[in-house]
Amino acid sequence: MTTVAARRKVPAHERSAVRLVVFLEWVFALVYVGCVLLALFRAADIAGHWYIPAQGDAFTEDADIAAGRWWFLLVGMFVSSAPMSAGLGLFSSAMLFLLGYGRGDRRLTRALILSTLATTAVLAVSLTPAAQSLSGWLLD
Repeated sequence: MTTVAARRKVPAHERSAVRLVVFLEWVFALVYVGCVLLALFRAADIAGHWYIPAQGDAFTEDADIAAGRWWFLLVGMFVSSAPMSAGLGLFSSAMLFLLGYGRGDRRLTRALILSTLATTAVLAVSLTPAAQSLSGWLLD
């Protein structure tokens, strides 16, 4: 007797939920990298050399970090809230895995695993002392 594994047909609403989470996690990771780079470029512009700024450091103590750039405040809020946002993304991915969304569709499962790894990397980087220093500098 031959046993054939039946592939489960994934409903469209489950695929949509997984695709949305995958998309949001990738966008979150890319925006985080962009915001960190913008902050480092701004610190280098103020100080005249590359370094990781800290709250109240000698190079930027009296400088206006935003200098009329309203969007730079959004960069500061995004970088400082990244650990919490990454944790929420990881929770969402874990729930999708546990509830079996995307099961039966290898491409969706692979995409969800990769986006979860990207979000985990953002969480790990955002909790480093350098990223915390940058976050404190942006909020100063």
